[in-house]
Amino acid sequence: MAKVYIAPGDGQNFIAAAKFLQAIPLETGQRNYPVEKKVKIWVMIAQLFLEEEKALEAERFINKAAPLTGQIKKDKLLLKYKSAFVRNQDFNRKFSEAALSYYRLSQTVPREDERMQALEAGVRCAVLSPAGPQRSRLLAMYYKDDKAPQLDSYTVLEKMFLERILKKEEIQAFSNSLLPHQKAIMSGGKTILEQAVIEHNLLAASKVYNNITFDELATLLDVTPDLAEKIASKMISEERLVGSINQSARLLYFKDMGSVNELALWDQHIEYACSCVNSILDKLSKKIPSINS
Repeated sequence: MAKVYIAPGDGQNFIAAAKFLQAIPLETGQRNYPVEKKVKIWVMIAQLFLEEEKALEAERFINKAAPLTGQIKKDKLLLKYKSAFVRNQDFNRKFSEAALSYYRLSQTVPREDERMQALEAGVRCAVLSPAGPQRSRLLAMYYKDDKAPQLDSYTVLEKMFLERILKKEEIQAFSNSLLPHQKAIMSGGKTILEQAVIEHNLLAASKVYNNITFDELATLLDVTPDLAEKIASKMISEERLVGSINQSARLLYFKDMGSVNELALWDQHIEYACSCVNSILDKLSKKIPSINS
């Protein structure tokens, strides 16, 4: 197969290279290509499209490779596939799923710098995911990792995990680390990060207050009172916040979260234990291939 050379920073070359590789008749030609060759080329095409944030195009080739990955013996090729897969989740803004996939990837990559990159990317996705029990479990998983204190995003990770209110300067510093697709404006006029922080600060407020007026909540969240009420109502209806609203008094009541927190903490421990088991099994399968049979 001919090598494809790409000039750094040239987006047109990424797309051109992807189209060049697409022209190889892997499935329709007379030549019978080995499985590893097919997966390698499809993963390369996906990676090239991802360089230009063409998530839909990349997903097509990731899906082509997926059924064949069980036949792959080369660890490097499998890691490339997993990396392309999780990046595509990220670009499709499936942040909860991507955060979990990045963490699993961080436990399998061989180099320390690759592990740190995967952890940083995972924390970004965890922070951007919708506030609630699932995000709490993701944050706990990253916070308990022994490499967490070395991350650039550790301050935001720690405050979110400990359910403390984030300051504007901390949010701005974290925002500077985001990729272009992670800075998209949502339908309500807020960025994904702004929406995530508003929801987080609302949950943090529930640990401090028994009840709060929407005017006071609006000041705390830096939004209008009507938007504060709308966000609280949505989170309550989706069971991401335990509380009730008195519209006539324009008050938000927070319910006792003691039992809920105990269950959430138990879930976090289970999630962390399962992650450790998966990591051990991955390492064993590399040393003892027959363990998968």
